[in-house]
Formats: sequence, C-alpha cells, structure tokens
Amino acid sequence: MQAKPKMQSPKQSGFTMIETIIVIFIVMVIAAMAIPGYQATVRYLRMSGDGRDINGLIAGAKMQAAADFSHARAYADLAANTFHMETWSRTDGCWQTIGDLDAAGNPRCTIAGTSPVQPLSQGVTFGTGGIGVPPQNTQAAIGQAPPCTIGDGNGGTTANTACLVFNSRGIPVVGKPPTPDGNGALYITDNNTAYGVTANTSGSIQVWAASVNAPAGNNPWSHR
Repeated sequence: MQAKPKMQSPKQSGFTMIETIIVIFIVMVIAAMAIPGYQATVRYLRMSGDGRDINGLIAGAKMQAAADFSHARAYADLAANTFHMETWSRTDGCWQTIGDLDAAGNPRCTIAGTSPVQPLSQGVTFGTGGIGVPPQNTQAAIGQAPPCTIGDGNGGTTANTACLVFNSRGIPVVGKPPTPDGNGALYITDNNTAYGVTANTSGSIQVWAASVNAPAGNNPWSHR
C-alpha cells in the first residue's frame, strides 16, 4: 500500500515591520484628530451641567422661600468653588442648609466645613473669565452677587462668598430691612466659556452664556 501524502498547512506570515508602523501611524493621526473634539465635548458638558445646577439652585431658593414663608438663598463659596441652598430659621435664628439634619433628624444651623455642599465640575470655577460687561439689561456692572451675610441681612458678611436671597414673594432682596435687588447674579467659567444666571427685581431668572474669546466691542452674552 502506498502511504498517503501528508497535508501541509500553508504558511501564514505576520505583519511586516513597515505594515505595523503604518497602522500605528494611522491610529495616532486619528487619535490626534479626535482628542480635541473629545476635550471640547467634555468641557461643554461640564459647563452646561454646572450652569443648569446653578440655575436650579437659584430657582430652588426662590421656591423654598415661598414654601417656608421665610427667606432662602443660593450660597456660593467663591474660593472653594462649591454651592448650596439655605433657608432662614426664625426659631433658631440662623441659616440652615437644605438637607443638613442633626442626629434627631431635625434641621440644624449651617456648620461651615460640615454641612453638605455641591462642588463645581473639574476645570470650572466661579468667575467671568475676564468678560467685562454684564448681560443685556441685567446688572449695572458685571459681578457676583453680594457677599453672604451671617444673619438675615445683617451681622456682617463672610469673605469670598456670594448669595442671592429671596423673600417669601420670590423677590431677590438685600439688607436689613430687606429691599428689592436686581443686581444678583452668579457666574462660572472654564476660561473658554462663561455662564451667568441673573435675577431681576421681579424675581425673573435668566441664564446666559458667552465666549471668553469673543471680539471686543460687542456684548458677548446670549440667552441659553
């Protein structure tokens, strides 16, 4: 009997060095084109998310003041880049952070460094990014809201803070006795874009956005 010839598998060669280098080069080119777009998308999502949070904070303070028939405020720590909402307790004579409870489950006076706060996203800070004019028909001069008072409109202020205070009718107020104020605003920036949330004397809240690199001479702010 004749032996059957052995079947040999065809040899398979791998990629050559040149082919590997070409593939790596193509991948690097595609990555180089994609990374800036990805970074821009991340910046946009962070800024727009924080802008919505600040808008919700201010609108929430307005509604909370009406619900509690007291004063409520949107509190921004400009140095730590955090924010939270507080209401004034006539019973305890202090500001109380929403959601901050004692061991018995009762609201307690705000304790700096202990009461809960919400931070801005990475790369986002309170500020205007160097924009020198306010949104149209809002503030006389661009700037954060007045510093937060220790008491209800009195008792001194806390450095590096900004507060928008609303009375029970949903009107932004300052001082003691409280008077209507249409200059309240909070601004955030990532040094590419700036967002602003303003409140006028009627309690109307508006959201604005502007490019930090907009040409000089025109008001860069637009409604969001």
